[in-house]
Amino acid sequence: MSARESKITDKQVIEYAEYLSYLGKDRKKNARQLAELRRSLQDSHGMATAACPHVLRFLPAEENLNRTKAFFLVGALFASHPEQGANNLSLGGALRLFVHRDRAGGVEQNESVRRRFVALLDSPREDLGEHLRHLLDLLGPVQSSICWAQLLYDVLRWDDESRHVQRRLARDFWATDLTSDNEGETKQ
Repeated sequence: MSARESKITDKQVIEYAEYLSYLGKDRKKNARQLAELRRSLQDSHGMATAACPHVLRFLPAEENLNRTKAFFLVGALFASHPEQGANNLSLGGALRLFVHRDRAGGVEQNESVRRRFVALLDSPREDLGEHLRHLLDLLGPVQSSICWAQLLYDVLRWDDESRHVQRRLARDFWATDLTSDNEGETKQ
């Protein structure tokens, strides 16, 4: 991605994330728009026609199929779970929070999350939507902590040769937070 594309994308990503947040703040009022965005998850091309008015206006005029699909995918994922929260964690951070909050789920549950996360990190762009959908479904309420703009950036840059997105997500998931771990030991 060139520097010029990155700047254009930054503006588009921020505006799109703000639009999604707006839709999520009043789910009853915006139920139709959210349903139209969700349709992209069932569309064979990942870009449902019904979602076009909610996505295409945020994209620059020049065609970039990967960028377009990324916007449709993130919009559909958001619309599947439009809960509002802190919106400040990467997907790796949200999964880490889920595992720490769900210690009652046991080692099996945590291992299942870890396996799904590793599968996501190893997945090619073509399979990304399916892996993300399963992980977000698993997160439930913790999913509201995800920064949607960051998730969109991550999807847009998924194929970078350096794999910096995958490394950052892995670091966020496996990072050691001594405060949380110590608090967990004190309460037991």
